[in-house]
Amino acid sequence: MKQYLSCADTAKLVRAALKEAFPDVKFSVKSSVYAGGASINVSYTDGPSSAQVKGIVGVFEGSYFCGMTDYKGTNYSALDGQPVSFGADYIFVNRTLSYFALVVIAGSVCDKYDLGNAIAITDDKYGAYISINISDDAKKRGFDERYISNVMNAACFAYSEDDAAESKTFNRVTFLGDDGYGYNSVGKVAA
Repeated sequence: MKQYLSCADTAKLVRAALKEAFPDVKFSVKSSVYAGGASINVSYTDGPSSAQVKGIVGVFEGSYFCGMTDYKGTNYSALDGQPVSFGADYIFVNRTLSYFALVVIAGSVCDKYDLGNAIAITDDKYGAYISINISDDAKKRGFDERYISNVMNAACFAYSEDDAAESKTFNRVTFLGDDGYGYNSVGKVAA
């Protein structure tokens, strides 16, 4: 018999999995139910990359979205070996980088490309932001603000302070496939 979990119950599992996988990081996990669906928002500062967190929480999504066909499909999962329907259609991950993390990232980018102090990090009441001022020497070597901005964005995305520990809650979930109708969907892979 299939078990149906509410969005709030799914959020409890997400919190537990994140606490086990990244015990030193403080996550905010908020569930939201609205007409036509439900979602969970996970927010945190610094710590693991967004991709690492999405790798943990993604198994708790009850749906997937195919932008090619504008289709919302169903994910099939099992919890402790029993079929389950998770109450959140989607789980969104929002990471903020602190001033100190941005200083570290900017320093590594400047060192890697020998840019001196081309990237400045400013912290004010609205938060930390990045300023790029390329020297004439760097411009002669082919660097411009857009290129360094793209490099900085990629470095911020990849920046991680933590590796995931084993999560017993995550290991309780088995992905069984999806409904098979979306572009690049896999179909049901297990009974």
